[in-house]
Amino acid sequence: MMRSDWPVRILCVLLLCGAGVSGCKKEQPQASAPVDAGVVATAQAGGPETKPVAKVAKPLKFSGVTLKRDPYFVNVTYTLTNPGTAQGRGESCLALLDEMGFVTYERNLGSITVKGGTDDVFNDNVYLPEENWDSVLTVLLYTVKGGRCEGADFQAASEPLRLRATGEPASADAPAPRRPGRLEPGEMELSGLKLWQGGEGDEYQLRYTLKNVSRRRINAQVCVQGYGTDEDVSEDRASVLANNLSMHSLAPGATKTFTERVDLSDSQRWDEVVALDVFLDARGCESKPEKAPVRLRFDKPAALKASDEDGSQLGESDADDPEEEAEESTAEPAEEETGMDESDAYDPEVEFPQPPPEPDDASEETAD
Repeated sequence: MMRSDWPVRILCVLLLCGAGVSGCKKEQPQASAPVDAGVVATAQAGGPETKPVAKVAKPLKFSGVTLKRDPYFVNVTYTLTNPGTAQGRGESCLALLDEMGFVTYERNLGSITVKGGTDDVFNDNVYLPEENWDSVLTVLLYTVKGGRCEGADFQAASEPLRLRATGEPASADAPAPRRPGRLEPGEMELSGLKLWQGGEGDEYQLRYTLKNVSRRRINAQVCVQGYGTDEDVSEDRASVLANNLSMHSLAPGATKTFTERVDLSDSQRWDEVVALDVFLDARGCESKPEKAPVRLRFDKPAALKASDEDGSQLGESDADDPEEEAEESTAEPAEEETGMDESDAYDPEVEFPQPPPEPDDASEETAD
């Protein structure tokens, strides 16, 4: 009798199938941890993390300069090139140099902005009287990062360009540019002070003479400071009675006379002034008069009055320069020379009689 073994086979198949299922089961992906955003960005970029490119500042370069001047102004046209990647901003400057390389005149030309890797053309006018060119050997152009040219480093923001006063390139052996040292007591003499009132409103003229008794060039700012009967006033009050005049540069042994306009910021306080200081220092009215190396006080002429709302009140020695234009200031107006006054003026209706007016009815009809 044959033995049927199919139950055993079925059992073996089931056991083998269960083992196969457990051994062949596809693994499910495990829950992944959060990935850093920077890593993802780097992986997507396909390389290491990149950093922003640093801006590089390089000195600006001048080129294409032309100088045109008249008795009072100089016109400067120039190109500024920025070889760096950082934007260049600041002020362009002009300085006049003497034969020793000392600065005799220094002014701001204008604000400049030049993007990295580009160039731009600028055109500036600056007030520069002809007298300032007397001792000029060369002209220096440079830029500064701030807003003040005076006292700045010539090479801090640009490659300074040296030119002759004609606009041609300066010689290679020209002395290096430099500024004279600060004015010291006893190096400059101040004399010949004279103050008078101009012909319009609160316009006052001051004449003074400077003499350089030192052995070096001297640059100094002139300032006028007014005082009332009480000199112990606040700085704010004193500032309205002060006026910066010109910056002057005198060679050793030189003597010059200057005439300038004094324009107080608050003319209504002019009548409070009883005395004035004229003093010289490197910073002008920013300095204290009592600390200035050169200082001279004088009383304000009693005839000088501030103008009122109806017009100027001129003193006996008014109008213009009392020495140079004495004849003009003493001359009488043409009307007074004829001896005529307002009552002498003729009436045109009397000179040429007019016909009598028409009746009221006629005038009303004409009006209609």
